[in-house]
Amino acid sequence: MKPQTLVVVADGASAVIWRNHGHATPDLAVVERVDLSSMPQGGPSGHAPEDQSKRELDEATFIKLLVHKLNAMALAHDLPDEVIIIADPDSLGQMRPQYHGELKRRIVREIAKTLVKASKQDLEKALA
Repeated sequence: MKPQTLVVVADGASAVIWRNHGHATPDLAVVERVDLSSMPQGGPSGHAPEDQSKRELDEATFIKLLVHKLNAMALAHDLPDEVIIIADPDSLGQMRPQYHGELKRRIVREIAKTLVKASKQDLEKALA
């Protein structure tokens, strides 16, 4: 992993964005913590299924807004050349189809794990 690599760790309710400052081994620092209350308002596009719970709707909304934020950063060239996405399998599955080509180009690794509440040391181990 290169210095300045951005590591996005997310689940359906929150995300932590980290930046690597290490050279030989990962050395992460928190850049931003994101949850639905800190995102601009807007629901998922299209119609939500009638049998979808409020929690499922909130998760889909959060994932959509998070990917929109990452896409906008990529298009504004506010992302480094390397991005790693770590998310629980369901969230990762929702994220992938929403990636803009400019974001896809920067994603060098995806990890399908729930690590949003992991410690810095545990994340660094998972990335090493």
